[in-house]
Amino acid sequence: MPTIDDALALAQQGWRILPLNGKIPRTAHGVKDATADPAHVARWWAGGASWNIGARVPGHLVVLDLDPRNGGTLALLEQANGGPLPDTLTALSGRGDGGRHLYFRHPGGRLTARGLPAGIDVKTETGYCVLPPSIHPETGHPYVWASMSPPAALPTPLLTLVRLPEPKPTPARFATARGEGGDAEARLRRRAGHLAEHVAAAAEGQRNARLYWAACTAHREGYPPDTFDMLERAAVHAGLSEHEARGTVLSAHRMMRGSS
Repeated sequence: MPTIDDALALAQQGWRILPLNGKIPRTAHGVKDATADPAHVARWWAGGASWNIGARVPGHLVVLDLDPRNGGTLALLEQANGGPLPDTLTALSGRGDGGRHLYFRHPGGRLTARGLPAGIDVKTETGYCVLPPSIHPETGHPYVWASMSPPAALPTPLLTLVRLPEPKPTPARFATARGEGGDAEARLRRRAGHLAEHVAAAAEGQRNARLYWAACTAHREGYPPDTFDMLERAAVHAGLSEHEARGTVLSAHRMMRGSS
């Protein structure tokens, strides 16, 4: 199991880390508590503690998270890329099924996993990854570095798949543009902005429930289709991963379609 020496060594390398019980943060605010302060890290691992080590994704990096259980394989990612990937910083999961985290330089702008094959997620600064030498809670095997090469630039074909267009300037953070549909549509769009602000303000432990309620409300009351993208962005702002936010909105859609 990781020791205080492992944790301090990673913090000294600049990783903002946090203790994990398996894969779950042990701190009150999860990834928001991650730090490279050695005194803080030493307190977490005091007394011979041997927690797993998580690290908040650095702001200058982006991680492609491959989960073979959901279909995400290296071969599939290389197919989407149109060829082999450049050598880059890579950690292998202790599950032993080929799952891995590939670290690339962040290209700037907003990123999403929507254009990638199933089982491949995008992690940015709002998320965290399990770092070697953590132990996988199900297999008992360690996470290991498969490559210690410096993070490479994200290949252009993959960049095309993950980059979202920049939103047009709006008066409010999560507001949508006014449509041409008259007062009724304008009212719905204003209310959609209020829904998104409600989701964005969710505290830890409330985010999924608040997003689910907002997505159900938007579906039931016929809000504009771009409301759901806005709600996902708001949930990511609150601290959910893009994968979690997208899954919660899809669950709301399925429930509302089934109840109609």
